[in-house]
Amino acid sequence: MQKVAKFAARGGPDGSKNPRKGFGAELADPYAAPDERLVPFVDLALQSVCRALLVEGRDKSHKAALDEMKVTLANDLPKDKARDVSSALAYLRDRVGVPRDLPLASARQLRAHLNAAIESLW
Repeated sequence: MQKVAKFAARGGPDGSKNPRKGFGAELADPYAAPDERLVPFVDLALQSVCRALLVEGRDKSHKAALDEMKVTLANDLPKDKARDVSSALAYLRDRVGVPRDLPLASARQLRAHLNAAIESLW
């Protein structure tokens, strides 16, 4: 999870600084650096998102897992980091590739859960 958090932290305020030239693909930034101070907070958020993704059961248990994710994010992340973590989660969401990273249905679920986390942080 740490490597994914580090990748996502490129979306933080001190991340994505790439002194090299730009690339043809709008979202390509292979040399971008993460916002190192944000990595532990992004890691915490991603763990919460993953717990919600992995819950088994019907609609009630999934809703309960999403609610738990939102409570965790509200209680465990410092308020001054919420927007920065939200930006990092959006950075990751926008760079999940199909079929390179995940099958279509899995990518949709991941993006939906990342969106729920982002929404709860605003």
